[in-house]
This record gives sequence, C-alpha cells and structure tokens, in this order.
Amino acid sequence: MLELIITFAIGWILGWKINDALRTTAVRHLLKELGVTDKDLRAAAARNGIQIVDAPDTAADDDLVEIKLEQVGTAIYAYRKSDDQFLAQGSNADSLIERLNQNLTPCRVVVAQEDGADLLLKNNT
Repeated sequence: MLELIITFAIGWILGWKINDALRTTAVRHLLKELGVTDKDLRAAAARNGIQIVDAPDTAADDDLVEIKLEQVGTAIYAYRKSDDQFLAQGSNADSLIERLNQNLTPCRVVVAQEDGADLLLKNNT
C-alpha cells in the first residue's frame, strides 16, 4: 500500500512539473509568434502595477570574464582585461564570438563600451 501511495505522489509531482513546463513553453512560443518582446511585457507589467523580480544570475563571479577588444585591419582581437591574455581573434563579430565560445569554458563574457564593445555591433563590420 505504501508503494502505491509513493508511486501516486511521484506521478502527481512529475505530471505537475511536466504540465508547467509545457504551458511555459507554449506561452513562450505564442508570444514569440505574436512579436511580443521582453520590453513589451515589462511595460505592460508596469502599467498594471506588477513588479517583476528577475531570477538571480546563475553565473558565479568566478564565471565572469571581462575582455577588451582591439581591431587591427579587418581582424578583431579579444584579450582578458585583467592580465592582457590573448583569448581569440576573428574576422568579424560572429567569428570572434564563435572562437571565444570554443576557447573559454562556459562563462559570462563582459565587454565594456570603453573596451571596444562597439566592435561587436553588426553595423560596424
């Protein structure tokens, strides 16, 4: 009898979690198809007096890599800001980002405006 109750409870919890995930995914796809952006949702929340609390950042401070960019000719070079260690190079923003993804372990990369963030803009290449 105890096994039946445990099995029922596990099934109930799993069903609840799966249902929640499916609903979330369906709503996310619906909003995307309708062209509703995060900015639109935040504006609607503000108009209705709803406070949005963002999820805490999942990346630890150890996973944060501050970089600076430098363009020489048509190549863009990325260096670790703290020690000027070379990280990657690319012929455009897309190739640089791809190489950074290959060379760095999963982490968050931050480029300040004064460190060449504008080199990653699509209209800059």
